[in-house]
Amino acid sequence: MTSRLGERRSRLAAVSSRLAALSVPVLVIAAIGHRAGMLAATPTYAVMALGFSLAALAAITALAAFTGIWRDGRKGAGAAARGLIVGLLVLVLPAIGAWKVVTLPRLIDISTDPADPPQFERAQADRAPDDQAITNPTPAEITAQQDAYPDIVPRHYPVSTARVYDEAKSIVDDRHWRVLMARAPSETDETGHIEAVAATPIFGFRQDVVIRIVPDGDGALVDMRSAARNAAHDLGADAERIRAFFHDLDDKLQGVAGAVSGG
Repeated sequence: MTSRLGERRSRLAAVSSRLAALSVPVLVIAAIGHRAGMLAATPTYAVMALGFSLAALAAITALAAFTGIWRDGRKGAGAAARGLIVGLLVLVLPAIGAWKVVTLPRLIDISTDPADPPQFERAQADRAPDDQAITNPTPAEITAQQDAYPDIVPRHYPVSTARVYDEAKSIVDDRHWRVLMARAPSETDETGHIEAVAATPIFGFRQDVVIRIVPDGDGALVDMRSAARNAAHDLGADAERIRAFFHDLDDKLQGVAGAVSGG
């Protein structure tokens, strides 16, 4: 009797549940390993691909298990459901990424002034040998950015560059970006310059940020640039980072701001 009951239990359901359960720690290892500096970008992508592949196999195997359960009355619906649900939840992240690859232009360097972007002074030296080199955008990339992100433009604030610098630096500190350089305006030079390294929320892929603050009539003009270190496509992360920064800066300066035309 025991043998016959065992034969009626879906092996595919058990496999699906195990594959789904395995995909989660694999992705956790990728995230922790890269954030801790134990994994470089390329092996991190490989581990991520393994984790997402396990989740996809779990979902496919679960569907196959349900077919056998429905047809033969085998046991294991709970295990198959766990495999399907966990697998699909894990696959939400690459699904969103795939959608962004299709809908957003292939860019890895976004600036509020693509024609005259703020220049990095320290970022290239901080990049690893296998990181991409920093280059100014091509005319095609400028057009693609302006078409996709028309709201990413310089911001004018009718306050001193010193005040804008202080508030911008506090935002950088609040976001725990690693500061590479922070040059405050002075009596002899009213411009401000901040360079920092941000990281993506889950896997911690590094992206360089530079903020330029210059005198502009009765106030200050702020430009910002965000560039991915290891990516063929930033999935819109650089533009989102710039939007979020200016949202916070507007709040700190009580909304006394105005967008100006990009170069």
